[in-house]
Amino acid sequence: MMDKILIFGEKLYLKIKDVWETERMHRVISNFLVSVFLLSLVLYFLIKNEILPAKGLLKAFANPFFSIEVSFTMLLLTEIISMIFVLPKSVAKSVTKQFELLSLIFLRHGFQEFSNVHSLDWHEMVKPVEHMFIYGASSLFIYFIIGIVYKKQRHIIICHTERAQRNFVRFKRGISLLLLIAFLWIVLSDFNNLIVSSIYVASFHTFFSILIFSDILVLLITIRYALDYKTMYRYSAFILATIFIRIALTSQAYYDVVIGSLAALYLLFLVMTYNYFEGSKKYKNHGVVSHAPLPKKYIK
Repeated sequence: MMDKILIFGEKLYLKIKDVWETERMHRVISNFLVSVFLLSLVLYFLIKNEILPAKGLLKAFANPFFSIEVSFTMLLLTEIISMIFVLPKSVAKSVTKQFELLSLIFLRHGFQEFSNVHSLDWHEMVKPVEHMFIYGASSLFIYFIIGIVYKKQRHIIICHTERAQRNFVRFKRGISLLLLIAFLWIVLSDFNNLIVSSIYVASFHTFFSILIFSDILVLLITIRYALDYKTMYRYSAFILATIFIRIALTSQAYYDVVIGSLAALYLLFLVMTYNYFEGSKKYKNHGVVSHAPLPKKYIK
């Protein structure tokens, strides 16, 4: 029964993934983002010329820079979907992708501060510009750390047989499918709140909380295939890194960038430490660390 559920979930996951990663879908997403940006500018023009009232949902569009924030938020939502499809490939890649999202969220915070600029008077700009610089610098720092992590990171095959590896990947694909459903539900709830309250608050922290539980579920499933201390420590440490991200997203200004930057450093030192003590002891194949060779298609 479980095998049938996993196979069905895998087929559905692969169909959605194949559609999402096509060039046609990329064009659709690009056209959608361009349309959102242009529509935001048109709304600003209509409000500025008093053709439309600056009330309710339209109030935020009275600021011309709000169009940038809206477009970047939509872009960030598409990046989250792409991150969900990374989970079955590698837990390490998934965690690193989450830090990529954190860097983009900090950039979004910078754009949000930019939308608070209503004139070019320096005395009114100084506080938003200060926040923009802090979030931009933190985002750049995390981007730099991620680049080093990708160069240092080795991906471990914990399964000793093709069948075990295939089942492990199926479990992760099923979890990714559930994550996608949860994410779409969160997005719909946020837009419903926008309609009701005229205020849009992206629930990134809620989704990252769900990610923590999904990572723990992957860790528990991993026990089916590997129970050694070093593998459990590595996976558990990855989960701790995602918890740091969750804390950063709900912290006050300045604290969030400090926690996020330190979390990125933690990830880097974790990867380097594991590579130093364990990387040279195991079979290596194109940056993949394994106890035994497996066909290339099962390297995740």
